[in-house]
Amino acid sequence: MDECGFSPTQPTGYSWAALGQRKLVPYENPQGRRVNALVAYRPLGSRPTLRYLVHPRTLTSRDVLHLLERLASPPRSCVVVLDNAGIHVSRQVREQLPRLARQGLTLYYLPAYAPELNEVEAVFQVLKQYEMPERSYHTLAQLLAAIRRALASYSQRLHRRGQKPCPGA
Repeated sequence: MDECGFSPTQPTGYSWAALGQRKLVPYENPQGRRVNALVAYRPLGSRPTLRYLVHPRTLTSRDVLHLLERLASPPRSCVVVLDNAGIHVSRQVREQLPRLARQGLTLYYLPAYAPELNEVEAVFQVLKQYEMPERSYHTLAQLLAAIRRALASYSQRLHRRGQKPCPGA
């Protein structure tokens, strides 16, 4: 599980300018128009899933706890892999560890500065580069809708992948 931020103007991989002209990309202040997503990714098992919360504000420990509660499915246990972001290791989250454990959730924290170990990072890359082909959104509502469409599309593909029979089965 991890969070990702989306600005109204996403980075572009390439651009162009007339020969002899300098490329100018105007700066667009994202203040008040940034959207954050908290995403839990389960790529393996019989039901690969993507669970998420999307908010046009800064995410909090309360959001983390809300998504963790959605992941709990007693009597089955669940290990949630997290980085050491402040909202993941906050006092509010630490105080809830015994309750989460009773719900079958165990939190596993990655070593510091090791985002390559968190598989959800690859999901964020796909979302930003492929699922959101438009690079600029004029309103917060357009950006929110695009993020929700991208997450839903990725989630549906993931779900369909889990329904395919295993080769040789």
